[in-house]
Amino acid sequence: MIKVGVFGTGRIGKIHIKNLINHPKVDLKMVVDPFVDEDFIKGFNVSSSKDEKDIFDDPQIDAIFICTPSDTHYDLIKKSILAHKIIFCEKPIDLDLNRILEIKQLVEKGNVFLQVGFNRRFDSNFRKIAKEIQEGAVGKLVQTRITSRDFSPPPRNYVQASGGMFLDMSIHDFDMLRFITKKEVQSIFVNATNLVTDYGDIDVDTAFLLFTLMDGSLASIENCRSAVYGYDQRIEVLGKDGRIFCDNKYDNSVILCNKENESRENPLDFFLERYRDSYKNELEDFIFNIQNNNPPSVGIDESIEATILALAALQSHQQKQMIEIANIKAKYAL
Repeated sequence: MIKVGVFGTGRIGKIHIKNLINHPKVDLKMVVDPFVDEDFIKGFNVSSSKDEKDIFDDPQIDAIFICTPSDTHYDLIKKSILAHKIIFCEKPIDLDLNRILEIKQLVEKGNVFLQVGFNRRFDSNFRKIAKEIQEGAVGKLVQTRITSRDFSPPPRNYVQASGGMFLDMSIHDFDMLRFITKKEVQSIFVNATNLVTDYGDIDVDTAFLLFTLMDGSLASIENCRSAVYGYDQRIEVLGKDGRIFCDNKYDNSVILCNKENESRENPLDFFLERYRDSYKNELEDFIFNIQNNNPPSVGIDESIEATILALAALQSHQQKQMIEIANIKAKYAL
């Protein structure tokens, strides 16, 4: 039985808390949040606190889930390492790559288990695509296309604290590109603007991102903060020997056909619904690796690589030119 403490009772925190409580190999001991959602917590047999020391100083707690705002992750990870805890942290580790690299040193020095919450790797459809590609089902890669559009944009205050579209939203797609192709990116060019929100003074909300991978194949990511028809999450990969793709997820599979048209319901419109099962699969993977003394499936290196691509995307947007990933890595002596 793994004894767990959770920081954060927001949207993501609630998902993890429910999954942890329902898992037969987990004992959720404590939830900490300075603004703890008491109405939510009282429905479970778990202690709550506003003091982070109640988790760090509890020798019975083996693992910590960090589900707090992004700007708190760095400090909570460092304190978790000092407290000799197993760590699961939602992305991002930090918005500053130098601070992520500092965490990497601490993790390696202390032989710390740190898993990063790139949950989309655990989506069954995306995992199937990755598996088929690696087994050669479509042959040599030619084009990879990832479509990722939110149903509705986040509020302005969220965007201001998030690091912007590339470090907050696109970073999932950067990780997914590496995951499904098992290829690194050579260069990136970004065309981005503001078309669907009122915060164009602080961030873009619509972007095309074009990539050349190290094997010479091409890739693209299409991002938008708003798609009125639903939460649009699709992947298509073209190889020399075929094509593989997955559609959106729907509440049901019913399609109505008549003499006028063919129709179905819109896709699911919220990421917590679309990726609900991925969070459960992610937890299963976390527990399995801990109990079998395996390294995390998604660790600090995956966070570093995705952040490098996000920084390259931001630079490409700002400079209106293609950016070589090697130049970004050289800047950080990587």
